[in-house]
Order: sequence, then structure tokens, then C-alpha cells
Amino acid sequence: MPAHSAGQSERHGGVERSEAEDLAAIGVRSPVYFITPSRPDIDLASLVARAIEGGVGMVQLRLKGSSARQLVERAAGVLEVCRRGGVPLIINDRADVCLAVGADGVHVGQDDLPVAHARRILGPAAIIGATTQTPELAVKAAQAGATYVAVGPMFASPTKPEKDAIGPGALAPVKGAVKVLVCAIGGITRENIGEVITGGAHLAAVVTAISEADDPAAAAAALVAAVRGAASPGS
Repeated sequence: MPAHSAGQSERHGGVERSEAEDLAAIGVRSPVYFITPSRPDIDLASLVARAIEGGVGMVQLRLKGSSARQLVERAAGVLEVCRRGGVPLIINDRADVCLAVGADGVHVGQDDLPVAHARRILGPAAIIGATTQTPELAVKAAQAGATYVAVGPMFASPTKPEKDAIGPGALAPVKGAVKVLVCAIGGITRENIGEVITGGAHLAAVVTAISEADDPAAAAAALVAAVRGAASPGS
């Protein structure tokens, strides 16, 4: 996997790259980024397999409150599914678990391990994401070595109801401030995913739009189709 240092995404050798090429550079086949529900009681490997079948481009394992041993065990099973599907696996918060199982990267929040430390631990080839609510925080994360910065919540989110939505309009200032990938997160569904893509997001992170669907594979496929429709409105 190629190195993912800060500032790489929009230029390569002085030549502008497309957003699809930016994603392909880190092994991501579509902008739909599936974050698993923080529920240890469900078969996450099967859920992830269905999401990958539907076309998601990247997966994040998020299990708040689980022990390190539990995380390693669940991550190993999900990683096997992701490897079969050719999709990168990101571990939420825990660089140690990422390193232990050989996952592709880690996502950190503002109160988690600093981006620079995660980069030092995981090396130049890791995908490192960072939650950044403002352009200023996004710049700091990019300078510290983030591969992508996550901005949100875009809409009211059932996973974080205490946070106020900031809307797709918050994406453009962040995208204008950094040259790394920008990920929209929070309350994203098939009906509104097009708004974040046209608003400037390279990636759109979803949880319940897939995990709570009767058919996760079909839900993922519908999200991917909506992204394509937003990216090519005249087609």
C-alpha cells in the first residue's frame, strides 16, 4: 500500500488528480464508508460482508467499551472479510489493535491518540483519519499526517443525538483548507448522501443507513448508486 502522508491527495507529481484517483491511491473503490454499529451482540463479520457485497469502499470497526482482547478478536474476523473483499479496514481509536491485527489504519477523535503519534506508531503506509469540526482542526490534523479528515455531523445523527448538525455547507471551507481527503459523517442516508458529495466530500460515512436496513447489501448498493448519480448528474 502506498504511503499516505499529509498533503498528498489532490496533487501527485504536480499533476491534479481526480477524486476517484485520490480514493484509489489508498485502495478505496467507492466513497461510501461503512462504520460498524457499536454493538458487540451482533455478527459484525456477516454485516460487513453484506456491506462489502453492496459496494462500500472502506470499513471502520467501532466498538466502544470493548476490552482490548474483545477488539482484537472481533477485528481479526472483520479483517478477514475485508481482505476477501479487497476493502481497507480502519479501527476506531485503537492504534494498538490496528497494529496487532494488521488492519489498514485507525480513526482518532480530538480526545484520542494524537494524529502524529498514530502516524509514528503505524508508519507511512497506514490510513489515518481524524475527526475535525473546523478548518483549523483539519489543517492541524493534515499537517500531523492524517490521510483524511472527518467533518460532521452533517445531519441529525441517531448515533450521536447530542451533537448539533452543521450541514453540508461546512465541507467547502475544510476542503479549501487542506489537501487531504475530506469525509462527511453524521446522519447520512440514501436520500441525502448526494448533498455531501456535491458539497465536496470525498468520502461519506454511514452507520445505520446500512446496519439497520433489512437488506444491508441492497442498502449499500443504493448508497453507492446515489453517490454515482450525484457525481454524474447529467448521465
